[in-house]
Amino acid sequence: MRLAWTLLAVATLGFHGRAARAERPPMMDAESTKISGGSSGSARGVSENYLVLPSGGELTGEMTFVTTDHAMADAPLKFSDLALFGLAGRYALFSKLEISGHVALLPKQPAQTDEKAWQSVGFGLRSPLAQTVAIGISGSGGHLLGHDGSWVRQSIGLEIRKPIHEILTFDVSGGADTTVLLRHDHDGGWLTELGVQGSALFRDPWGKVGGWVGLGYAIPVSTRGSDPTTGMALDPRARVDFRIGGVLSLVDHWDLFAELAVIDRGDHSMPATQLPILDGGFDQRQIMFGVTRHVKGKPAASSDYDGDGNMAL
Repeated sequence: MRLAWTLLAVATLGFHGRAARAERPPMMDAESTKISGGSSGSARGVSENYLVLPSGGELTGEMTFVTTDHAMADAPLKFSDLALFGLAGRYALFSKLEISGHVALLPKQPAQTDEKAWQSVGFGLRSPLAQTVAIGISGSGGHLLGHDGSWVRQSIGLEIRKPIHEILTFDVSGGADTTVLLRHDHDGGWLTELGVQGSALFRDPWGKVGGWVGLGYAIPVSTRGSDPTTGMALDPRARVDFRIGGVLSLVDHWDLFAELAVIDRGDHSMPATQLPILDGGFDQRQIMFGVTRHVKGKPAASSDYDGDGNMAL
């Protein structure tokens, strides 16, 4: 059933893109950010006015510092004890279809741990369904803690915008997320969650500065099997995440952005409520710094947009 959802979403995205290939992707009064724990859109989309990358592409490098009171080897992680380095690419393949991919590496970890340098890889597709609505699907996978198997995740979600003012937009998104834990000599387990995220997006009228603050809430709806690293039956709980961040787009081809995220995942005293995944598998705080290089493409002709790609008033 999960595979059927994914294939249906891919087909929908492809059909929608072909039917509207002569049009420019619709723009909005404020744009998307990373509220769901993954990249739901370009950071520049907050300071400028597009829901899905309108043309060209971008390459992002980001360093994420993970801190927590209880984590690996039963020791707290302090700032700079553990750092994840991510590389992400995003490209407007054709009108109304954006493809993306990312890889996460582990250049810095505590001396008492020995996690793999290569952590995860993933991909995504996004397409607008209307001027203020977009659909996205994604898939990713990586190593479990202690090299004890692997995880695979797939998700599908819908994102809706409500412009409030020239500098303020409310964003609401929701969807389903399934995580599968695998090991060759273990039955493993899987978890499906339904989540909703709400955020306020801020931008200056000239599209040079943007910011966001938001909350995410998720509940488990289906669970089966056990954690391959502990043998405990999975026992997930409802969780709440918080994010706040900002982006500077002062130069045409470059962005600088930063974000603070508080990730909620179970309870340290009850290991069955957590997941053996480094990025977001247990209660943690993430402090992220990143830079993006943009490659401009030829914008589609449309009387609805000005020369800078913003919606004409």
